[in-house]
Amino acid sequence: MRGSLGRWFRSQRSQGMTEFALIAPVILLLTFGIIDFGRGLYFYITLQQAANEGARVAVRASYFTDASGAPHNWPTNADVQKAVQAHAVTEVLANPCPNGPIPNNGVPQGSPQLPPSNTGWIFITDPSVNGNGAPNAPRGQLPYNPPPAGCNDAVAANGNEPLKVTLWFNFQPLTPIIQQVVGNKIVITAYAIYRAEYSN
Repeated sequence: MRGSLGRWFRSQRSQGMTEFALIAPVILLLTFGIIDFGRGLYFYITLQQAANEGARVAVRASYFTDASGAPHNWPTNADVQKAVQAHAVTEVLANPCPNGPIPNNGVPQGSPQLPPSNTGWIFITDPSVNGNGAPNAPRGQLPYNPPPAGCNDAVAANGNEPLKVTLWFNFQPLTPIIQQVVGNKIVITAYAIYRAEYSN
């Protein structure tokens, strides 16, 4: 009797281990998928708030200090980038073509130019999708001489002309299977359009 009970418990244990081995990958995939979804949602909300803050800074006269410590009242690209980065604390954001154009006519899907994984780009442009018009800079931004290669020259806004701050962030999931499926090219975009509140 004791021997048959021992065999029964051993068979139950081995059956449970087999079932766990079959179901564990699915459970882990679901768990990490939920974590990646949560991370993506967090990045989207953070970037949208950062874009709003950047656009708000771009269109208002305020008190700023530049990198050398000199004060000024009209915002520049650097002031906008600083405000965006302050709100997007966990994201690394750069400014390849600060005043446009936005690559691939403003459409990240299929764009040959994308930020590196887990980093992003900031664009301060006119409200068009491709950011290839004017004005495309805060009032304090001086024109580049010459502009960066392939980039638009800065044309400062005046009066109550609209400006748009666009963020592209190349989100890389943690889950290796999801990385392979999407090819590390999930681009989270956020933008905000505000009218300038400059007094002439």
